[in-house]
Amino acid sequence: MKFLLFFILVLFSFSATAQVVKKDTVKIVKADEVTVSAERPYSAASDAEFRAADLELRPRNSAQDMLRTVPGLFIAQHAGGGKAEQIFLRGFDCDHGTDINISVDDAPVNMISHGHGQGYADLHFVIPETIESVDVAKGPYFARFGDLATAGAVVFNTFDVLKENIVKVETGTAQYALEIQNRAFTTFRGLALVQAPFSNDKLHAYFGAEIYRTQGYFDLPQNFDRLNLIAKATGDIGEEGKLSASILTFSSGWNANGQIPQRAVNQGIISRFGSIDSTEGGATSRTSAIFKYTTGGSSPFTLNGSVTNYRFRLYSDFTFLAHDSLRGDEVEQTDARTILALRGESLKIWSAGSAIMKTRIGENLRSDDIEVGLYHDSARTRIETKVDALIHQRQVGPYVQQEIIFPGIQIQAGLRLDYFNFDVTNRLDPSAQPNGIVQALLASPKLNVAVPLGESITLFGNSGFGFHSNDARAVVTAHNGNTIPRAFGEEFGARLGHTSDLISGSIALWRLDLESEFIWGGDDGTTNAAGRTRRQGIDMELRITPFTWLALGGDMTIAKGVLRDAPVGQNYIPLAPNLTLTANALARFDNFSAALRLRMIDDRPAVEDNSIRAKGYSVFDLSTSYRIGQIEVFANIENFFNVAWNEAQFDTDARLRGETGITSDLHFTSGTPRSLRMGVGYRF
Repeated sequence: MKFLLFFILVLFSFSATAQVVKKDTVKIVKADEVTVSAERPYSAASDAEFRAADLELRPRNSAQDMLRTVPGLFIAQHAGGGKAEQIFLRGFDCDHGTDINISVDDAPVNMISHGHGQGYADLHFVIPETIESVDVAKGPYFARFGDLATAGAVVFNTFDVLKENIVKVETGTAQYALEIQNRAFTTFRGLALVQAPFSNDKLHAYFGAEIYRTQGYFDLPQNFDRLNLIAKATGDIGEEGKLSASILTFSSGWNANGQIPQRAVNQGIISRFGSIDSTEGGATSRTSAIFKYTTGGSSPFTLNGSVTNYRFRLYSDFTFLAHDSLRGDEVEQTDARTILALRGESLKIWSAGSAIMKTRIGENLRSDDIEVGLYHDSARTRIETKVDALIHQRQVGPYVQQEIIFPGIQIQAGLRLDYFNFDVTNRLDPSAQPNGIVQALLASPKLNVAVPLGESITLFGNSGFGFHSNDARAVVTAHNGNTIPRAFGEEFGARLGHTSDLISGSIALWRLDLESEFIWGGDDGTTNAAGRTRRQGIDMELRITPFTWLALGGDMTIAKGVLRDAPVGQNYIPLAPNLTLTANALARFDNFSAALRLRMIDDRPAVEDNSIRAKGYSVFDLSTSYRIGQIEVFANIENFFNVAWNEAQFDTDARLRGETGITSDLHFTSGTPRSLRMGVGYRF
């Protein structure tokens, strides 16, 4: 079946004849607090695009929070706010980005061969108010997306033109801190986005700055500080060309509560908001220079490039006294790198008889020069160097995508090639692994079909090969032909609705197989091969607009994942979510808006035999906004009902002081208690 699919894709990818130009057919659904826009046959029933005008009522601690706009995507923080969040999507614990491709203005966010985790995706360098739209593509079905796009891909796009200047000041506190520790107003955020005085009809430019500080809601003050800066200019080049250039930079530092054992809370050693090792935390910084050149007309062309300088240092303690009973098991992870990335794409629109043809040809290039380290620490003092490696990783990814639009059916076929070069030098011991050079080449065919049934219903069928790469250190150590295991996904679904419809929604049945699920254990510098996996499930989305002022919506994903090579009862995929649900109610009046949101994730296995389970939760958030002329007053209450919930959870072998042996237990980071954020904004 897979070889037949590949053959069909090759035929479609290189089919050709004649010429006519026709505008894209676009379907727009506005409901809930987002505008969902999609080009037929843009992808699948599960795809969507979210516009900035409908993101305004969301609490914005960072751009990471904007990931929650993706249907079925959940995030979890477990290291003090400055670390990239853990991501869950479609039955995947994507860790910090292993199985989800994330970019900003086509600059890659994911860090391959990272010191803490493969595909590490930290979005904290983006100011949330600069996000214009979020494009979502679930599954490995689209030729544009290569490495890490197995569960899906998310593309953030920032504004080219700032429509108005914005100044905001926010402050807030958590109920626990206010009532127990009397640390009121422990959070502050200041924001300014201002158009450049030299902006005109042909050149638009703006500058922005964000300051964020919080002590958090834990017993240990987090002292999390973050500074973000942005400068972006967009201008016309000739009659049809446009060039934009931007610089985004940020730096942050924090303390972390870490992940605490459930038994320590049960025994009264610490509270739910306590910590075992008070020296956890970290610091990170990133500066990205991005440019984009586009042309219009019947044969548009796009060229994107970016240069990123990145620094990362993280102090973590997961096992406490399991390995070193005197000095503790704290580890320090470091990553310093420079990334060069380039993407070019051309589109040709023509005709063949009654069919409209769209031919896309593109290529991605990426180069990472990385210094990565792992150290055994005690109270942030280095005791032993465990990893000191220099990595040069190169990737070239050409692709072609042919779209054929017949009356009554649309076919999109693609083929992507990816070449990797992994070059690792073990600076700690040049004669030992990891050390060496490995090359790899992959071909990933794709096929998508859309069948519009009238104006309101479209049926979709999608399939394609994808992959997520492994840490370069694991690749050169393995020295075998399966260093980058394949993924194959398929999906069938339907989307219903129009902008003016009372009800709109979608349903998608999907399945995704991984040839080998390699898990990089960045905390101890090892790689574990979990074998073949299969995930399958159903995504459902519903939007109802009973009145012009009220929109109701919800998204639910039911998934089941198994380790295919393990015996029954021992084949659960740890932390893979089985059920996620979000529901929203949005009311908009002349000057007042309010939104109530539910996010729910069910209990799920924490280990392969399901003997330890991660606890689910249901959390409600409330947001309100009132605008008087150019002044906006807003308030956000997170965890409105103040439920006790676990944000991040892991099964961990650890030893506490006074214990004689190592114990396997559920370790967790407490979720936010009831927290109030309020502020005022001025737009001019």
